[in-house]
Amino acid sequence: MLLALASLASAADWLVIANTEEGRKDVPISPYGFVQVQAQGVVDGDLIEGERPIFNTVNGSSPWTFRVWRARVGARGSIPKTDQHITYNLLFEAGEVSLTRTSPIVATELQATLSYIPGARIRVGQGKLPVMEEIVQAVAPALETINFSNTLTGLLLENPVKEGVYTGGSYGFRDVGVQVFDGFQSGHVVGSYALMVSNGAGLHASDDDGRFDVSGRAEIGWIPEGEKQTSGRRREIKGGVWWLEGTRDVDGDPTRRMRRGAFVHAEQGKLWALVEAAEGVGMLEAGRATPFGGQVVVAPDGKAWGVVGTTGLRMPVKEDLTFGVKLRFDEFHRRTEDPVALRVLRTSTLGLELNPGPNVRLQVDYEARTMLAPEAPEAARAVAATLGDRVSAQVTARF
Repeated sequence: MLLALASLASAADWLVIANTEEGRKDVPISPYGFVQVQAQGVVDGDLIEGERPIFNTVNGSSPWTFRVWRARVGARGSIPKTDQHITYNLLFEAGEVSLTRTSPIVATELQATLSYIPGARIRVGQGKLPVMEEIVQAVAPALETINFSNTLTGLLLENPVKEGVYTGGSYGFRDVGVQVFDGFQSGHVVGSYALMVSNGAGLHASDDDGRFDVSGRAEIGWIPEGEKQTSGRRREIKGGVWWLEGTRDVDGDPTRRMRRGAFVHAEQGKLWALVEAAEGVGMLEAGRATPFGGQVVVAPDGKAWGVVGTTGLRMPVKEDLTFGVKLRFDEFHRRTEDPVALRVLRTSTLGLELNPGPNVRLQVDYEARTMLAPEAPEAARAVAATLGDRVSAQVTARF
């Protein structure tokens, strides 16, 4: 199964692993899933005139909580008598993530892949966009920190907003459309590409404006072994680029929404590192109107950029027991087109991880968080300075 193959790893050709059954048994139904249970809280988060700002809470009100963060269950497999030329992936999610803001259960993957054309597999349906490495990789076994980076969520976690109010769950970095993709290997050289045309309307949604999003991704790398690998772990050094372009209506006027970025990833067994840079223009979500909530602010002409660097060390303790330590630095500049509205979010994360078996993952993260408002009024700078650090503990159990 996907999650077992990808255990303890982030180095892989995730486009092929996520969207095909290559390297797995030819079976019609293979159930899989995971549950993530969290304890999370904000420390050293100052109050403002006796009230707690929303960014110093976990769920909008409390600074500490226990929760079932994600619970996903699904099935994937090959259509019988097609020699894995037709495969599918169905996945459903519950929990307290933004995906389930207005619905307790959401379908995240509803897709089929046709692998009849050499070098051009075709995926149809709903699935992940081919964008940042942080989200293209499988979350449960491969995401090295408990929380996504500010750069990823600030640029790519799109939400449906109308008149300052969320009208549904987030799109979860997914869309409905058609994707052409494939991976290749020639000796030590590996690579992959993807090109997707999608509705730009979110999950389970048809196109509503006659315009489509176009996204693409390409990567190339070197693996020292030079042998074909289809599992979720391989020693490699690779780099890639991605791009997303579309339009959104603002008061009836079409507004450009563009996102693009690049990444470099190195995996050498015990040591690994990932650096990503991204920027975006248009339809930028920029927090709430007040520190205590209020309307959701979306800047139609907003601009932003960010850089995320993560590195770590995996240390085998004994058979089926691995300990890991990792460091991440994330800097996100939001609303760079307006000096007064500009906010700089800096987060340094120390993470510890213990894997007592192939299907269990224990993680603890401490995030030192800073928010700056360099040219904002004094009151806004004082509010930004109250941002507290965040501590998270998470157990992931998968099958």
